[in-house]
Amino acid sequence: MVMNRLASHYLDNIPEVDLAVLLPHPGDAEYYCGGTIAKLARAGKRVAILDLTAGEAGSFSLGELKLDEADLAAAALGVLWRGSIRFPDGRLEDTIMSRMTVTGEVKRLRATTVVAMNPQHPHPDSLAASLLVENACYLAGLTKLDDYLTAHRPERIVFAGAPAFTAPSFVVDITDCFDQKIAALRAYTTLFADPDAEIARVEREALRTGELVGVRYGEAFVQRQPLRGDLL
Repeated sequence: MVMNRLASHYLDNIPEVDLAVLLPHPGDAEYYCGGTIAKLARAGKRVAILDLTAGEAGSFSLGELKLDEADLAAAALGVLWRGSIRFPDGRLEDTIMSRMTVTGEVKRLRATTVVAMNPQHPHPDSLAASLLVENACYLAGLTKLDDYLTAHRPERIVFAGAPAFTAPSFVVDITDCFDQKIAALRAYTTLFADPDAEIARVEREALRTGELVGVRYGEAFVQRQPLRGDLL
């Protein structure tokens, strides 16, 4: 597994993947969709995590330690690649410059599905991160946007980190991979004041979400596009 501490450049040899998780901070992917990531990786899918910031403004951040821990967490989940753009934590903005940076990453990873942050999540970075990734995915599909990289628009964008009062579009059964999610979260010492209390909270939320669809542990996602299905 290759870890990249800086935003990738046009000559970087980063892998094309099935799923790209583009969330604001190290730890977000593990917290909101770690079970789903582990489940897909276990099934042979190629998964990448690209953190938009290094989480340096977090209350418990210590230099590069959070990035070291993010590497360990990614290994616990079985992801193929993890990188960090290092936009300023706590000051994310959906600007033309930041969009173009993320657009390049989307075109290099060439994921079928992208996970973005739910815009209703309460962290100040969440709305900007959500808009930034969604806009970048659209721009990445424009064939005449630039001459550097081949256009690529993901087939699907889903949003993780919805507040508890938000009805999910769908729930992923993570029962068999819940232990991996917890192992990834425990790789961090720089996220929580009381890790045991936060892990207990994660389990309660996974139980509550799983109960919605009759499984033990679940992770919720929202998407804008209609879901394909039949009444009977």
